[in-house]
Amino acid sequence: MFAIPTLPGYPARLLPLRLIPTLSRPPWGGQRLAALGKGEGKIGESWEVWRENVVQGDGRVFGEVADFPLLVKLLDTSERLSVQVHPNAVQARALAGAPHGKAEAWVVLEAEPGARIAYGLNRELSELELRERAESGEIEDDLVWIEPRPGDVIDVPPGTIHAIGPGLFLYEVQEPIDLTWRLYDWGRGRDLHLTQACAVAVRTPLPPPWREPVRVSDRVVRLIEGPHFVVERVALPLQRQGWEAITVLHGQAEAAGVAAGPGQTLVLPPGLWQLQGEGEALAARPR
Repeated sequence: MFAIPTLPGYPARLLPLRLIPTLSRPPWGGQRLAALGKGEGKIGESWEVWRENVVQGDGRVFGEVADFPLLVKLLDTSERLSVQVHPNAVQARALAGAPHGKAEAWVVLEAEPGARIAYGLNRELSELELRERAESGEIEDDLVWIEPRPGDVIDVPPGTIHAIGPGLFLYEVQEPIDLTWRLYDWGRGRDLHLTQACAVAVRTPLPPPWREPVRVSDRVVRLIEGPHFVVERVALPLQRQGWEAITVLHGQAEAAGVAAGPGQTLVLPPGLWQLQGEGEALAARPR
């Protein structure tokens, strides 16, 4: 399904890769990513696996080397993110000319006491009502707030109205596109995308977002399996089948001499790999 290009200097079978993360510094970023050595100051997002990331020790961007159809991030929040929504593939093509939509899921790594996430509406609204209440700020009264705990797995399919609150450290996997439509931004003055957001939003209450993990073996727990990706929590060492992004939670992972420590990500190309080390990691693969 995922072709490996034979570029000059690259063998037909790639070795495991480390990518230089792309860092985002929005106003809501925190200090956890700096503590992991990602950079200095407040950082909101570390895009661990992204087609525009540079391959460590090589200089090419990842998208020139191979086509890995996921975006893997780490998020750290010190303030509320905007109330936002993402489209599905049909909506993305129709409204933005984009090649696909944006389904995503989160694994909660840390949650401070009282940390919350807005997930859907507490009552049904028409498209016009949703727009009017977003413009007036009354949408704050329409949101359902949940209190996540470390280890929780939250599915965020396209159309879900959501907002991440402060005090959270999340692992996120999504389709590889930066396509977010803001519905409300808590008065911060950033641009909104009301026409698009109201057109694609699910305007009825949603079922609970939690996904129950499934134990696959004594070393593998499947956290979520959707139409675009699978995420598993794995104990090291073990054998893995690429394509896969391995994000280390604690300890160290190593494959074919390429290593990653806490908060770092190792990309395993297609093939069977002995993943050495100790500790735990999150493994994301495309479907």
